Amino acid sequence: MSVESSKSVLKIVGIICIVLGVMGILGAIVLLGGGGLAVAVSGGDEELAAGGAIALAGGVVALLASIVRILEGFFSVKAAKDSSKIMPAWIFAVIGVVSHVISLLANLQSGFSGILNSITGLAFSALVFIAANTIKKSME
Repeated sequence: MSVESSKSVLKIVGIICIVLGVMGILGAIVLLGGGGLAVAVSGGDEELAAGGAIALAGGVVALLASIVRILEGFFSVKAAKDSSKIMPAWIFAVIGVVSHVISLLANLQSGFSGILNSITGLAFSALVFIAANTIKKSME
């Protein structure tokens, strides 16, 4: 992959990551709100409270993952414009690859949509890593 094509990949995938991260934050807000509401109205219903607690935990994880995805996208777009700023994009790509591999392993029993989401995220992070690594090596 050439440096110019790497910059194009960083820009395109970075924008996609930002959009997906914003959508993930919106989903996390829904999970947090729904989980909080379930816990608040559960009264003495332990099952409802437990479900609400699980939704709250899922919302926190989704929020953190979405923030990482937005940062990965932001630094990728920034590095596409200025190659000297490649290290943050490279670091967040590594974080993204590791977190998506963990997510994939955790989602192996969750069904097709969970696995597909993890594979898609892993592919985006791997693309950013390969492109960032190409630019990083060209600067050495």
